[in-house]
Amino acid sequence: MHYHNSKQSTWQRPTPLRLIAALTLALAGATHAQTSPAQPSPALDPALLMQGFPPPPAYQIHIGNWQHYPQKIWSFQHMRELFPTRPLQAVGPVRALPVALQALDTLQVGTAEAPQTWPQMLAATHVDAALVLHHGRIVEERYFNGMKPSTPHLLFSATKSMAGLMAAVAVAEGRLDANARVDSVLPELADSAWAAATVRQVLDMTDGVQFSEVYTDPRSDIFSYIGAMGWAPDLQDPKKPRGIQAMLGTLKNVHPEPRGSAFRYHSPATDVTAWLAARATGMSLTAWMQQRLWSQLGMEHDGNVLLDPAGTEVSFAGLSASTRDFARIGQMLLQKGRVGTAQVIPAAVVDELTQGGDPKAFETAGMPLRKGWSYRSQWWVNPNAPRSFAAMGAFGQRLFVLPDDDMVVVLVGSHPQPVASLVDAPQFRAIQMLTAHLKGK
Repeated sequence: MHYHNSKQSTWQRPTPLRLIAALTLALAGATHAQTSPAQPSPALDPALLMQGFPPPPAYQIHIGNWQHYPQKIWSFQHMRELFPTRPLQAVGPVRALPVALQALDTLQVGTAEAPQTWPQMLAATHVDAALVLHHGRIVEERYFNGMKPSTPHLLFSATKSMAGLMAAVAVAEGRLDANARVDSVLPELADSAWAAATVRQVLDMTDGVQFSEVYTDPRSDIFSYIGAMGWAPDLQDPKKPRGIQAMLGTLKNVHPEPRGSAFRYHSPATDVTAWLAARATGMSLTAWMQQRLWSQLGMEHDGNVLLDPAGTEVSFAGLSASTRDFARIGQMLLQKGRVGTAQVIPAAVVDELTQGGDPKAFETAGMPLRKGWSYRSQWWVNPNAPRSFAAMGAFGQRLFVLPDDDMVVVLVGSHPQPVASLVDAPQFRAIQMLTAHLKGK
C-alpha cells in the first residue's frame, strides 16, 4: 500500500495510523473538527487515473490508496472494481424527470466578504455531480470529474438513511416494535451492550452503547471494526471475529447516562438498525431497496451495495447510486411516499422524518453548524428555514428533501478532506439562496 505526498514526487509506505485515520474519518462521516485542514492540490492529473494497460504505477488505484486524494475521484465512481458488491437493478419503465433548466451560472451564493457563484461553490466543495428538482422538474444538473448521469457514486454514510428508512417502514407497517428491546429481536446480541437498548434508541443513535472512534488511538474500537469489515485487511485483528455482525456482539460497555438521552453518532448503530429491519422483514437491505425503491420508483440505472467478508452489506456506508436515482428517492419522500398512484412508503414515515427527533438529545453532540437539528431514523433533520431532512455522507454526499420548497437537492463529491464543516457552511448557504431564487421564479 502506498500514498502520494503532494509536496513531493516520491512515494512511500504509509504508517498504519495514517491509513486508518483516512479510513475511519470517512466511514464515520465526521461532522466537525477543531481545525479545517488545508485542501491539497493534486500532484496527479485526475483525468489519467487508471488509464492505460496497465496504468503507470502512480496512477493505479487499489485497496491501499482508494481514499487518498485525488485517487478517490476515480474510486468513488468505481467501487464495484475494488470490492465485492450486491447489485441493485433498474427494472420496468423509467419514470422520466422533466427538464426545465434554470440559468444559475451567475447566482450569488457566497457572502459579502467572500462572493461566490453557484458554479464556484460546486468547484470549491469538490462536487462530482449536482442535481436539483423543483416541483418535480430538473432545474439544475451538472457533472464533473468524468461522471455521467449513469455513473453510480459511492454515498458513504448517506447509506445510513436507507437503512433507517427500511426500519422506519417496518415499524410503520407493524413488523417491528419501536419500543422492543434489541435482544428480543436479535437474541444474537443478548450478551452485548445493545441488548437493553430499544429499537427506537438504535435508530436515533441514542442507544448509549460505547464505541470509540478516536482516530489517533490505535486502541480505538474503530480499528478492529474497519479490519473486520474488509476495507483495510491489514487491520484485521486475528483475535477478533470477521464480519460486521460478528463484531457488533463484541461491544459490551454502556455510557453512564440514561439510554435515550444523548445522541452519539456511531456507525455500528446503523448496522444494528439494518439487522433489526432484516430480521423483521425477512430480507436484506439490498433486497428491500430492490423491492421498494429500484423496482417501484422508475429507476434509470443500476446501483450496488458493498459487502463485508461474510457477505453482509456495509449498511452504514456502502450504497452507490446514480445522481438521478438518488434524486428519485428524494422526490418520492417529497411526495409523502407516493409515486404515481402507488403508496411506496407509508406517509406516516415521511411525517416522522419531517418532524424530526429529540433536539435536546442532539445538543449533546456539539455540532455548531447544525444547531437546533435532530436525528430521526438515521436522517438529519433541520427545522430552520429552509426546512429539510437529509441523508449525508463523508466527502460531500448529500440528499436534501425540502418539503416547504417542493425541492430536492443532490450533491455528490470527492472532497479531499472528510471534514463536513468544509462542505456544510458553503452548501447550506447556497441551498438557502437557491430556494429564495427559485421562489422568485
